[in-house]
Amino acid sequence: MKYKSCNLIQHGLCFFCNDLVSCCFSPNDQINGGHPPTIIHNYNGELLSKKGLFEKINEFNYIFKQGNCPRECLNCYKIEEKDWEEKQYINSITITHFSHCNADCIYCSNNLKKEERTNDVYEILPVLRDLKKQGIIEKGVELHIGGGEFTIYKECDNLLEEFALSGFANVYIPTNAIKFSDKLDLAIKQGNAGIIVSIDAGTKQTYRKIKRVDAFEKVVENIKRYASKGTERNEVSLKYIIIPTINDNLKEFKNFLKIAKDVGVKNIIIDVDARYSRLLNHNIDYTLLNIGKKYEEIAKASGFTTEMYSFFSQCEIIKTEKENIFNKIKNEIKYRYFNKLAKELYSK
Repeated sequence: MKYKSCNLIQHGLCFFCNDLVSCCFSPNDQINGGHPPTIIHNYNGELLSKKGLFEKINEFNYIFKQGNCPRECLNCYKIEEKDWEEKQYINSITITHFSHCNADCIYCSNNLKKEERTNDVYEILPVLRDLKKQGIIEKGVELHIGGGEFTIYKECDNLLEEFALSGFANVYIPTNAIKFSDKLDLAIKQGNAGIIVSIDAGTKQTYRKIKRVDAFEKVVENIKRYASKGTERNEVSLKYIIIPTINDNLKEFKNFLKIAKDVGVKNIIIDVDARYSRLLNHNIDYTLLNIGKKYEEIAKASGFTTEMYSFFSQCEIIKTEKENIFNKIKNEIKYRYFNKLAKELYSK
């Protein structure tokens, strides 16, 4: 049956610390502090039955089938119109219920103080094993890791063994690479895991300002180990989150590309701080968009493959006056020196 919907609504699970949801996007509600499409409120690691799980999922599907859109999904860029199969299964799982981290990034959406972040959460592996046993998740599922730093998460090694090293799933992991994981390295070499390391800087000084830890040299060395001989499918990507007025200059970005080349990484991801975009109602201002496009051009010209990530692909551009030299200069001065939003976000 052909209608507008989303793969994550149809076949996705996302484990938050207190809720089980379909996805972690839901741009319409996040602006107002709301919730994404929720399957179970107050979830705490209980085992799931197929009937109970898909009852709520089918409620969202029914709204889409009627030609409408669930409130939680309004304006989401992942919605597409196509023929959706009726089979009930899960092919995308996101784990983001833990918050412990060994960095303290200036843009982190987890607003807890570093000492309050925790691994003391329900165990996810028994739940996923039971879903496998029931045939709800099948071989080839995508497992996405969110939350805190995965390499220090208490179930890290067991999850890698169960899903990546066994070849059951393709596992995608953001890591700050402060801690090197032997099992993760092996999964990368086997081609069953991919990592994204967001260093966001080309110098030790800028890295320290953004990450608020002294680990630049260690991180660069660990990335080099992950990306060493044996990785043929671009399993290791470096990410550059543009932070207005902090790392949005060509010198910093070119130094970042030099590091990427030195460690053997081939794929570059360019993004913008999500909080900055959300506070602009999921828009990105004109000057910042041009910065991102310029970085993409430079990276491609330097021989890298590139991705313009999340908020560059989903946000609308703030409308500006017709482009001319005067307006361009005016907008850049306003962005660089009178950016009240950036000053409020990054002065803390």
